[in-house]
Amino acid sequence: MAFIPAGVYSISRSGNRLLTFEHGAEKGSPAVLLPPTGQPGIQEWEVRVDSNGNVTIRNLKSQTYLGYEADPQVNMPVGSYPEPREWALYQSAEPFTFHVVVPGGPIEGRELTLDESLLRIYPPRIALRPLDVHDLRQPWRFEFHE
Repeated sequence: MAFIPAGVYSISRSGNRLLTFEHGAEKGSPAVLLPPTGQPGIQEWEVRVDSNGNVTIRNLKSQTYLGYEADPQVNMPVGSYPEPREWALYQSAEPFTFHVVVPGGPIEGRELTLDESLLRIYPPRIALRPLDVHDLRQPWRFEFHE
C-alpha cells in the first residue's frame, strides 16, 4: 500500500491524457481519458485518505466519486457515483505513480485495478481490469495541485 497525502490532484496516463468524467455530473457518467480540457475542476480530483490507508477519489467539478456499480468484476465500467468508493493505491516503479486497486481482493482469483477498457471507442473508457504490476501502462500519475 502506498502513501499519498490528501489533496487535489490531476490523475493521468502517458500522452498527457487525464482522467475525466465524460458527461460531467451525471450519475454513472463513464470515466474516460481525455487531453486537458482547460475547464476548471473537470479533470481535478480530491483524494481523501481514510484511517485504514485506502483513499476516496472525488471529482471537483461534479462533486461525485470515482466508483463502480455493485460487486466488482473484471471489465466492469468505472464512472461517476454520488457515494464514496474506497480504492487502495499500490506504488509503482516511478515516483507519484500508483496502481488504483479495488481493496480487499483478490476477486475471482485476481486483484482488480483501474485500467483502460477493452472497448475500442473514443474517448477511451475506464474499467476494472486484472492487475499486472509488470505492465508499465497500468499505473496512474498523481500530480498535486497547490
